Amino acid sequence: MLVYSAMMGLTSPAVTETLEDRWVSNYAAAVADTSGAYYDNRGAVALPAHPAYLSHLEWDAIGILFHSQLGALTPQERMQGVHVFNSTRLHRPLKTGDTISATATVVGVERHRAGAWLTIRIDSVDDAQRPVATSYTSTLFRGVEVDTEKAPVVHSALNLKQIPSRHGKPIRTQAIEIATLAPFIFSECARDYGAIHTDMKVAQQAGLPGLILHGTAIIAYALSALTQHEAGGNPSLVQGFQTRLTGMVLCPSVMTLQVYPSEDPRVVVFDVMTEQGTPALSDGLMVLGGTR
Repeated sequence: MLVYSAMMGLTSPAVTETLEDRWVSNYAAAVADTSGAYYDNRGAVALPAHPAYLSHLEWDAIGILFHSQLGALTPQERMQGVHVFNSTRLHRPLKTGDTISATATVVGVERHRAGAWLTIRIDSVDDAQRPVATSYTSTLFRGVEVDTEKAPVVHSALNLKQIPSRHGKPIRTQAIEIATLAPFIFSECARDYGAIHTDMKVAQQAGLPGLILHGTAIIAYALSALTQHEAGGNPSLVQGFQTRLTGMVLCPSVMTLQVYPSEDPRVVVFDVMTEQGTPALSDGLMVLGGTR
């Protein structure tokens, strides 16, 4: 089946959620984040949400977009889709009590040597229609043709005049353990469902060596570690993040977070390596605001 340039501009209906203590805590638990900020709801202060919390709402919006607008892709072709890029700008911190609506729009259809590269923008707003987050997510559909030549597509949601690049040796490394049951815990606690991550038969049919961790989970694990150290444990300082997803993380295994020097003090440059020594996340950036 072809991916058509006419898909550009197709938009999903809105998906809406009011953030509850239970789900804010569960999302942090999904990536084994033990920071008390996500769990201690005593008193009148709302719980802050994990920087990647909106990922489940964004994927719900993307799922509705596929079901309602992108029926040209067969279920088998969708199964062959690989999440390859994510860029998110947080316009303000998230907290319990917020009511958030997300819509997904096709903003890029590109031909790649391995298949069709589809870029979707997700716009999240609060109940007063004020921007909360903007994300760009790219998926590569292996072996799927495109009816157009590659055209310039906006990918980055980050408001940076210049994007720092990785250079030099890491200034900090951190081992991140991924448990055998991590895909199941992330699926249920983060509400990010995908049979390829929790069904061994489906994973085998897709040609995978075993159950692999969700791409969004790899990002969320990394953000937890970065928030704890580079943001001083304060998730409200995180204003955005961006990375290429370049490798599979098997379960169980140990990932290694590597933080590099950055010429911009607001931007943390990082990558994540698999236990086999191959990149899982590349060209990672986390943008901080306020005072660390």
